[in-house]
Amino acid sequence: MQNETKIFFNVKKKMLNKNFPMIKTRLVSIVLFIIILVCPAEINSQPLAQGLNKFLGAGTSSDVWRNFYKYWNQVTPGNDGKWGSVEYSRGMYNFTNLDKIYNYAKNRPIPCKEHTLVWGQQQPGWISSLDNAAQLEAVEEWIDTLAARYPLMAYVDVVNEPIHAEPDYKDALGGDGATGWDWVIKAFELARKSFNPDTKLLINEYNVLHDNQVTTDYINLINLLKNRNLIDGIGIQGHYFEFRSHVGATNSYVYSVSTIKSNLDKLAETGLPIYITEFDIDEPVDSIQLEQYKIYFPIFWNHPTVKGITFWGYIQFDVWSSHPTTYLITTNGTERPALQWIRDYIKRPYTPVLSSPINKTDEEINPTLVWNSSFGATSYRVQVSMVRAFNSLVIDSVVTDTLLKLDTLTGNTTYYWRVKAINEYGESDFAAFSSFKTKVVSDVESDLSAMEFMLKQNYPNPFNPTTTIKFTLPNVETSYMTSLRIYNILGKEIITLINKELSAGEYEVDFTSNNLSNGIYFYTLRAGSYIESKKMILVK
Repeated sequence: MQNETKIFFNVKKKMLNKNFPMIKTRLVSIVLFIIILVCPAEINSQPLAQGLNKFLGAGTSSDVWRNFYKYWNQVTPGNDGKWGSVEYSRGMYNFTNLDKIYNYAKNRPIPCKEHTLVWGQQQPGWISSLDNAAQLEAVEEWIDTLAARYPLMAYVDVVNEPIHAEPDYKDALGGDGATGWDWVIKAFELARKSFNPDTKLLINEYNVLHDNQVTTDYINLINLLKNRNLIDGIGIQGHYFEFRSHVGATNSYVYSVSTIKSNLDKLAETGLPIYITEFDIDEPVDSIQLEQYKIYFPIFWNHPTVKGITFWGYIQFDVWSSHPTTYLITTNGTERPALQWIRDYIKRPYTPVLSSPINKTDEEINPTLVWNSSFGATSYRVQVSMVRAFNSLVIDSVVTDTLLKLDTLTGNTTYYWRVKAINEYGESDFAAFSSFKTKVVSDVESDLSAMEFMLKQNYPNPFNPTTTIKFTLPNVETSYMTSLRIYNILGKEIITLINKELSAGEYEVDFTSNNLSNGIYFYTLRAGSYIESKKMILVK
């Protein structure tokens, strides 16, 4: 019997060796199939903001809820990184959940943010019984322990809510001191000394943007830290109550959106990146939550200095208990309309930033408008008007560049201009308009303006079915052999509009698209040795 068994195993071994490549392939296929069944979100999806130049993250008090990576590419522990939660008893650390969240982020990899080192609202009870020297020693030990345990932590909220929640151990860190904020400076010095140089040190505060005085106080504190090279970014919490009350609340209030935007711009002037750290909209009715997201989310997402937004919880029952209807996903996995809207909205290009001219006087009568490129944009719509409301337009043109040379305008006149970005997913909002006033032009200067070749942007653009092309031939020569031709995007000539000798002067030609299909076309002017082309867009 033993010999028979030995023979059987020898035969089986030979069969396995012979068929190993086929068996290996089948085993790999089975394993992959099982992984896909168990972890479909991890395999078949990616975070909403994947590939963008700012993140969309979420806070969690769990050891990371299911499908987290399907939506978010940054994580903040809700309670598990707070000193009062981790070191409830002196020297006894509970890192269980914080370890899980940190390792989850490290293995993806996505940035993880420690929240928070110093905060007056959640600290160990035992700290109050210590004298100043012992309190300082405890704070240093707490910061050193975290820094050593989590060397790849991407961000750290060093001090949370310094304006609204001073800690009991403030005096141990130096109290107000000569700067008024010595205790905050000391906390940042300890963090800078302990954490990896690649870890970004942040400050975090709420009720900032709607209050001019709080914004000013916050900026003063930030500048103290910045001047000492202690801070890498600014945290603004962005809870719903910082913008307005619940819709229909008894004690209703709504803070000024223009004030919120203005104060965000003031913080951006510090030159530091801004992070919206605890964003939420607490509304139980889906349609109302969506309406409020459409108002407030774009303020931050479109701002060039905001480098990331973290939702303060995202799934039902893992949100701030005081604000239970901030969730974006129900426990059964259903997405609320606000999340569906966010998914589409963030694919659009950001709102451009106007560069020049900005509220300028004595501007040339044919100025060049310049704006900063917008991430994700493939083209830009530029509007110029003589009225702020833009209900009548002098220019309404789509261009792919980030500048537009205008036609000759009227002298001694105020114009308003604005730009929006466009891509295949939609359009951004228009940038806040700016203005310029053209200089007074003499008759002699008007004559000189005709001394240059100029091919103007067709108007309207986009067009359907007719657009006008204007050009100028200078009076340097008495006449020019002139051609004006239309080409498709492949460079094939579509039609010749002009092919003859023309004298110096200003011309305009109407072009009707006839049977052309939607798309991009080019028109090229040749006059003597002068050649220039511009793009136009047909939209039916």
